[in-house]
Parts: sequence; structure tokens; C-alpha cells
Amino acid sequence: MARGSPWLGSAVTERSDRVTEHAARGHRPVTAARGLRARLTRNWPTRNWPTHNWHWGLLSLWTVAWFIDMAPAGGIAWVFFRSGTAALFGEPGSFRAPGGLHLYASDPSLQIGPLSFAVAEILRHLGPDSGIAVAEILLTTAGILLIAAIEDLARTVRPELREHPRALRLTVLFGGGAFMIAWVDLAVGYLHLDDGLALILAVLALRAVVAGRPVLAGLCVGLATDAKPWAIVFASLLLLVPVRHMWRGAVAVLAALAAAWLPFYLADPGTMSAAHYTIRNLPSSALRALGVTTARTPSWDRAAQALVGWALGAAAVWRRRWPAIILLGVGARIALDPGVHGYYTAGVMVGALIWDTIGARRPWPVWSLLSIVALAGIPVITRDPQVLGDARLAIVVAFTAVLLLGPSRWVWQAGPGLRPPPSAGPPDPAPRTAPAAAGNQRKDTGG
Repeated sequence: MARGSPWLGSAVTERSDRVTEHAARGHRPVTAARGLRARLTRNWPTRNWPTHNWHWGLLSLWTVAWFIDMAPAGGIAWVFFRSGTAALFGEPGSFRAPGGLHLYASDPSLQIGPLSFAVAEILRHLGPDSGIAVAEILLTTAGILLIAAIEDLARTVRPELREHPRALRLTVLFGGGAFMIAWVDLAVGYLHLDDGLALILAVLALRAVVAGRPVLAGLCVGLATDAKPWAIVFASLLLLVPVRHMWRGAVAVLAALAAAWLPFYLADPGTMSAAHYTIRNLPSSALRALGVTTARTPSWDRAAQALVGWALGAAAVWRRRWPAIILLGVGARIALDPGVHGYYTAGVMVGALIWDTIGARRPWPVWSLLSIVALAGIPVITRDPQVLGDARLAIVVAFTAVLLLGPSRWVWQAGPGLRPPPSAGPPDPAPRTAPAAAGNQRKDTGG
């Protein structure tokens, strides 16, 4: 039998055991429809809505308020999606240079993946103003769903959180509220569909890993990179897959990348120029704070972002702190990127919320609040580029050091028991020890 990864905890295995026991007692098997309904409604009880889900009402009102504030001047980046899709799909008179599969060779500045252009092509035909309003609404709603997915993931891998329901709800409320400030900026202010899709797919990849589905996890990582090339940093999530099945996830990544990018390279070798496109190294960037003073992106920078992100992800797995993988990967991008655009912040906030709900010993929105202050709050107070660059670098260094090097008493320690991939066969018979294992997780202080 394929053993699960020792880093993810026993919650998924416990759930499988409960289903098996339920069937052994002679109950009706759970159909696909009933199972889907149960999953959709598990955390949304109708009878106790005011008691159990009050935080969702507050989060929704908070999100609507930010949406209304940003919508009048929003969608500033949608012009790139509109012109890019028109050129890619051959709208007459839309592009002066050759379009179609020559798109990236003609305009290397379009650092938007083919998947994002495909989704934008659908959205720009929905509603007025080339689909801006529809795209803003859908992407903002996706942010709320991301928070729900993260909360559900926390309850899945850490069943002991039922003992601290208020702590989890408060973390989701305040951490999710901080996250939505950055997410609405991405979804409405900038309308950066590509970064939004990349982050959504990264969270889906993490959920697939936890569910023991390496192919789906690899597919999500590949699609995230098809949406935005920097998302290849999330490939370190596959380190959580059992070694004997890791190759399946890697093949899925490569297949998704080849399907999206290979046609462009085969049609026009000049497409490679897009990989070397540079932007200004802004005075307030973390890269400047690191001492890199070149006027534009250094030639080594993009590769360094991926390599550092992968190395930090591997360290998180080795230290049994896998909920930090997304935050550390996006942190590598922030620290080594010459840009300081506001939509970068959303990636940090996704990773911070995952850590605050799953990685911390007890849920609390520490890094969500610190990150939003450093990346979005300080720029409101000062325009000094040195202060802003130092703040961006400081928050990345701080959460990287604490998450990887902090004492074990600050961190939730995952135990063994990742569900094997579906094709690996049924689990070996074993005594039912799940409740004891869950209890040990709370007492374990090992590294």
C-alpha cells in the first residue's frame, strides 16, 4: 500500500474510516449527489446561522463596502486583457503586430498566461464595457469562496479545532477581512484576472494534495502557471505527495504547461523573448532594499524567485510546517521583484490566512494583520521609497524566519495519515487509533 505523507495529519484518513464504518453498519451508501450536498452545507447550518456563521455576514458586508469604494475607478488593467484577447483570437484591426500564436513574440510585455486570456475572452463578451463589471463581480466573489475553502481545509486537517470554534471564526473574520482588502484591490481596483486565477488554483492544488490526489494537484499547479508564469513557484506543493506518486503530479504539471505554452513556441520561437522581458526596478521595491540597484529586472531575477520559493517550500515540508508553503513562495516573489504593485499583496494574504488558520498552534490572524499593515497600510502613511522598500522586505524576512525557525510550541505539528491516491488501493487493515492520534497532535512539541 502507498503510505501517505507524514506531514499532513490524520484528519482525511479519519474521515475515510468513518465512511467505512458507516457502511459496515448497514446504512445506505452515500451517493455522489448526497456527498456533494453534505460537503456544500457542512459548514453552513441553516438552523444555527446567527450563532455559527455570523462572521460570514460581516465579511460579506465588508467586501461589498470595499467593492463599492473601488468600483468607480476600477478595472485599470482590463485594457491589456481586452487587447490581448482580441489579438490572440483574431479580432480584425485589434493589434498592429501579428497576433494569434505570435502574440507573445509580438508584444513580450503581455506577461499574461494563455489560460487567463481564454477566460478573459469569455468574460469580455458578458455585460457592458467589455465585461469589466461581470469580471469584477465574479473575481470578488471568488475571494469570498477562497476564504470559505481555507476555513473548510482547516477543519478538515485539524479536527481538534472544534474545541476552539470561536478562535477559528475570529481568525477567519479578521484575517479574512484583511485578505479581502487586498483581494478587492486585485479583483476590482486592478482587475488582474491572471494573478487571481493563479492564487485560486494554488489553493485548489493544496486541497488536492490534502485529499491525496497528486494528478489533480499537479494539474492545478500547471494551470496556475498557465494563468501567470510566476505561479510555477507553487510546484513545491508536490513535495507533500508520497514519493512513489510524486511523478504523477510532475507529469500533470508538464502536461498542463505543454498544452498551453508549447503551441506558441512552436509557431514562433520569438515567444522566448517574453520570458526575458524586464520591468523597472522601482525605488520602493524590496529588491532595491536588498541592495540590487540595477535600473531594470536583473537577468537572474525570475529564475531566482522560483528557486528560492522552491527551496523555502522544501524547508517547510522538512520542518513539518507545510501550511507555510504558499506564503513562503509568494514571499520569495515579493522580496525579489522589482515591482511594487498593489495586486502583489493578495498573494501574501492568501498564504498568511492559510498559515493563521492551519499552521499556527492556535488560530489567530497574526500574520494576516501584520502583512496588510506592512504592504498596504504603510504606503498610506508615507511615500518615502526607502521606508516602503524596507517594510516590504522586513515583513517577508519576518514571516520566513518565524515560520521556519520559530519554536515548535508556536506551530501546529502535523502527524501521519495522508490519504493515498485513489489508484493506490484500499488501506491496510489497522486498529482504529485516530482519536488518540488527534490528541497526540495537540501535545506534540517535536520539530
